[in-house]
Amino acid sequence: MTNEINRETPIPLYYQVSQILRKEIESGKYAPGDYIPTEFELQRRFNVSRATVRQALSDLVYQGLLERRRSKGTVVSRMQVEATLKNLVSFTNEMMTGKQELTTRILDFRYIPPPSFVAEQLDIPEYEMVVEMVRLRNVDGLPVAVERWYAPLKLFPGINRSMFKETGMEQSTYVVLMRQYDVNVARAVDTVSAVAVGAAEAKLLNEEIGAPVLLRTRVSYTADNRPVTYATGVYIIKLRFPLEATRNST
Repeated sequence: MTNEINRETPIPLYYQVSQILRKEIESGKYAPGDYIPTEFELQRRFNVSRATVRQALSDLVYQGLLERRRSKGTVVSRMQVEATLKNLVSFTNEMMTGKQELTTRILDFRYIPPPSFVAEQLDIPEYEMVVEMVRLRNVDGLPVAVERWYAPLKLFPGINRSMFKETGMEQSTYVVLMRQYDVNVARAVDTVSAVAVGAAEAKLLNEEIGAPVLLRTRVSYTADNRPVTYATGVYIIKLRFPLEATRNST
């Protein structure tokens, strides 16, 4: 990806802008906590509309790379962490080890062409189908998280809703992939940031719209560095999870 957008390609302008900014963040041009250029400055730089810039920034906020500061601007998220095999545990294992009652309700399970940012994280073309699973996680009977989980169908043929249970260890995607497909996750790269909860998630979590939650995204890899799953979720902050538990939630 160059530092300039290409108007001859069918790739949407907002996506090109978001990917250029993403590369600049990953390269260290903008460090965690740094303010990125204003919407007006980005409009001038890329010669695009304000709507295009806003959509590009929204994508990066959704992915956890940026945070919006009311009346101040947009900054690079401070909390971007990597979990290794040594401390890689699932949300399921973390809660059950703590002797809390964890249950899971699958809200949606379908096969879809991946959104562009999911395809990029999984390193697959956008025409290659993935499974998308949306889940509501409950601890001691109370809703605490809404998660979206994606995996390439070519890696997990026949994967279906019945493999994932509402109780027990088979709530864990890691456990299911290991038992059903002999796939072991060796490491995961997480991004965690504080955001305001949207209307759809607020309803599921019994929270007010705009209440503070943690947004966590995770890309999980096998030992040969192949990305196999991408997950994103919002978690209620008031549970006061330690950072180790929050960043290892899947």
